[in-house]
Amino acid sequence: MVEKNEKRTSLLPRISVTRPVTVTMCLVGLMVIGLVAYWRIPIQAWASGNDWNRFWVDVATENASVQERFNTIALPMERHMRTVRELSDIYAFAGDPWAGVELKFHRGTDMREAYVRVADRLEHARLDLPEEVRDQIKVYSWNQETDSEVIWTGLSIPEDIVDKEQWVQTHVLDPIERVDGVAKTSVWGFENKEVLILVDQERLRTHGIETHELVASLQQDNFSLSGGQVQEGGKRFYVRSLAHYQSLKEIEDIVVQGRYSSAQVRLKDVADVVYAAPPRDRVWRVDGQRNLGLDVYKESGENIVDLCKRIVVKMEEIEANTPAVFRLFYSEGKLIEDSMDNLKVTGLWGGLFAALVLLFFLRALRMTALITLSIPLCVMMTITVLYFMGWSLNLLTMMGLMVGVGMVVDNAIVIVENIYRLRAEGEEPRDASIHGASEVGLAITMATLTTVVVFLPMMLMNDSFDMKFLLSKIGMPVVFALVASLFVALLFIPLAAQRFGDAVVRSDPKSIAFVRRIYRRGLNWVIHHRRDAFLVVLVLFATIYLPYQNVKKTDQMRFSSNRVTIRMYGPKNFSLEEMDKIATDLEVYVNERRDRYKIRNVMTYFRRGYINLRMNLEEDPHQEWWYAVYRWAGNLTGFPIERWMTRQEIIDELNKEVPRYVGFRVAVESRNSGGRDPYVGVYLYGPDFEKLEDMLGEVERRLQQIPSVTSLQSDLEFGKDEIRIRVNRAQAKKHGIPAERISRTLAYQLRGATLPRFQTDDHEVNVQLILDESDRQSLVQLKNFMFVTDSGEKLPLSSFATFEVAKGPGHIFRHNGRNRLRVRVYTTKDDVEGLYQEVDRVMEGFTLPRGYEWNKGERHSQYSRESQAMTFAVIMAVVFVFLLMGVLFESVILPFAVIFSIPFSFLGVYWGLWLTGTTMDFMSNVGAIVLIGVVVNNAIVLVDMINRLRQTGMDRAAAIMAAGHNRFRPILMTTCTTVFGLFPMAIGSSTMMGMPYAPLGITMMGGLIVSTALTLFVVPLFYVLLDDLRGSLKRIAAVSFQRSERWGDDPAQAAD
Repeated sequence: MVEKNEKRTSLLPRISVTRPVTVTMCLVGLMVIGLVAYWRIPIQAWASGNDWNRFWVDVATENASVQERFNTIALPMERHMRTVRELSDIYAFAGDPWAGVELKFHRGTDMREAYVRVADRLEHARLDLPEEVRDQIKVYSWNQETDSEVIWTGLSIPEDIVDKEQWVQTHVLDPIERVDGVAKTSVWGFENKEVLILVDQERLRTHGIETHELVASLQQDNFSLSGGQVQEGGKRFYVRSLAHYQSLKEIEDIVVQGRYSSAQVRLKDVADVVYAAPPRDRVWRVDGQRNLGLDVYKESGENIVDLCKRIVVKMEEIEANTPAVFRLFYSEGKLIEDSMDNLKVTGLWGGLFAALVLLFFLRALRMTALITLSIPLCVMMTITVLYFMGWSLNLLTMMGLMVGVGMVVDNAIVIVENIYRLRAEGEEPRDASIHGASEVGLAITMATLTTVVVFLPMMLMNDSFDMKFLLSKIGMPVVFALVASLFVALLFIPLAAQRFGDAVVRSDPKSIAFVRRIYRRGLNWVIHHRRDAFLVVLVLFATIYLPYQNVKKTDQMRFSSNRVTIRMYGPKNFSLEEMDKIATDLEVYVNERRDRYKIRNVMTYFRRGYINLRMNLEEDPHQEWWYAVYRWAGNLTGFPIERWMTRQEIIDELNKEVPRYVGFRVAVESRNSGGRDPYVGVYLYGPDFEKLEDMLGEVERRLQQIPSVTSLQSDLEFGKDEIRIRVNRAQAKKHGIPAERISRTLAYQLRGATLPRFQTDDHEVNVQLILDESDRQSLVQLKNFMFVTDSGEKLPLSSFATFEVAKGPGHIFRHNGRNRLRVRVYTTKDDVEGLYQEVDRVMEGFTLPRGYEWNKGERHSQYSRESQAMTFAVIMAVVFVFLLMGVLFESVILPFAVIFSIPFSFLGVYWGLWLTGTTMDFMSNVGAIVLIGVVVNNAIVLVDMINRLRQTGMDRAAAIMAAGHNRFRPILMTTCTTVFGLFPMAIGSSTMMGMPYAPLGITMMGGLIVSTALTLFVVPLFYVLLDDLRGSLKRIAAVSFQRSERWGDDPAQAAD
């Protein structure tokens, strides 16, 4: 038998021992290639390839009601755009100041072709839009690669600079855009001076000129007119007559003519022409000082870290040579650098813990060092594969590497342990290295493949592309790392064990020997008391109900942002000066707590009816795991350690103490771009918007019954008070005043008109015509707006129109041609799933007329799709693992002994999340999927050895006891190295590019600890039960077959 076993050697272990130089050269080559790949691989914050399948087509208009924006802009756009091919959903919207449509396309649509189709429809739609907005329409999508700013900074320039926009373009933007790798820049916050033509209503009335006539006359001036061609001396010249006005005086002297004006009238006779900044409608400032904002965008494929360094150098150069001052708020390169450092530190701590565990078990320094060195080798091999696949190092791939780091030594541990076992039995180091690796080669290959196959369902997740994308970007690095670890374990470890392994194989530490003896007694009891053991197992598993019901579940992908935002929503009839006073009071309140909250700077943005105050906090320097343990120990011993306030503590305090103002709703939150909205929605749909408004009160009354609800906000809330003018068309027609002229005149007077730009020596200046503010202050003035009849009579607007003051909606939405009204539900509850259940409870029995319906919106639909996709992924992962086990064990029944170890891992997952108060989010779900492939590894090596021992003639009970004894230490070692490797990830508040990875670490640690403790008993128990079942089925089949043969010739007996 020994001779037979000696012949069973695998290729890679044999090459490892017999070709040491070749193996060494392969090792060096892989390291060199890995280092080159590491230096050249692109570094990004987020993975490419998940660009949004959406376009936004919208326009900003001032001095118009939301209803008017919706009727004149959103509805015509919707009518034209809904025929675009491959369109999945269309959303028409209007708010303040935006109106337009959002176009959502089916996944897989070529967005470049879709853009061409959208642009074509837009050309037709322009003709149905108001003339003043036709040239202001924006069509945009979002691309992670090029549409995310890599630098965001404040910019201060001296107030005495006359043309600030031109100065910034010349001295700031142009130099930055010349930096290699910069695609574009964007700056906002200017208050540029314009040529303002302020029309006097009384003077217009005196001269008998209407506003629309004045606009038409001015729009024909200040153009460069084409004059045709002339030929001179055989040459052809183009002629252009220049009609530009070179000064404000020339503009004032423009002659304007009305239909019924008798004398020549100049512009200065009916209006004042000034060069000044238009009235402000919004303010943005930093620490109380008004600033400009500057975004810098990168070119596709550019290394963000290097680019950000070059941009910062250029900014420092600009500061040295100009009076400009920058205040850097965000650098994606710095974020990535910090995350890389975090990754290295966490990985080093994890590797150190794994090494200490190995040293404790092996008590062989050289072998421990060699196994530990397989970690960077596997990481380098993984980065090499990612580089040649065209991937980048980003938040998701680095998260995958973090998970893989704790698992790559498992295969090496199993092989080393088996080699040492054979050496302890008397084999030579050379033979022990070959035979030890060969014996467990198939088992660890299958164990590795089980982790690989759990990610195969990702390819089948067509209903949830986002989940498929995220899992693939995290999962594939794990797969590559584990395949690399298998290669390293089979090719390099046998050689290392032969050449560098200790000559003397040391026995177990006394503590491990003691635990092993206890385990043997427990295992013996389980084998001989199967019924009692099965009942104990069922009771233990039943305890999962308690944490499962209490663990909070959310659809949020959490980003640990170091910012806290206070938002105030109020009536939009507040003046900007009144909003400024409230914003200033809020700034004073926050600055009084600046040191306590560790505030770096305060950014304030406000407009009429809305204030956004963002506190950017200092980064807590004590986020490492060891400081969390130190703080916990201090609290436990009665010596609390002083610490910074957490973001959540700041939010809770602000929610209680922030100043309140009558008519304003306050929301305090800490949100980053990666997170979803901090509310859930209830949506009403129907053909009649007024009926939806009537239903709103009942919906809000029901939602207020949810205990955790802090506030509700509907689309109707905070709408502006508006004056609705109803024109008597018959009366207006009688006077020869068409409705179109009334509408256009009112628009020009109240909203203004954009005229051809005023040409200076080096640039152009905007020209705006609008009624002087003193003439549009009251309803009386509006009623007296003058119109000229066909007979030349001057009539006020009130003579053929009525006026009504009412509150307009804050927002108007339509989804796929149906009116939609939304109620936002703000809550203190982090359990999104539980909150949706509460919404269903309070809305039960809510009846709607025919043609009307309510639902919980797209977020709930996506949450349901992702939950179903995750359930599907788990089920398919278990199926694939089962199929692999069938191949390994050549049995249909025995793989269930391995599969039953999976549910017990979830017992540890839910208890771990509940005891630590951790919400089950996306990262927890990723950890749970990876766990499926990991927890079966221990079961595989245990069942594989039981089968091999039984093949040598050993009886079942003895084989189980022997396999348990021999596999106890490697199972314990692999579990401890993985758990301790995950320990720095699970403890503390460290993040990777803003995303905390503690939920993933806690999920995997809890699952591994519980599953390992139970696997050592549950797998042998189910192995025995299933083996008994298999034996019973064989006996039944044998008896049935014998009866068939015996009674085959006698139909009567067969019938009996």
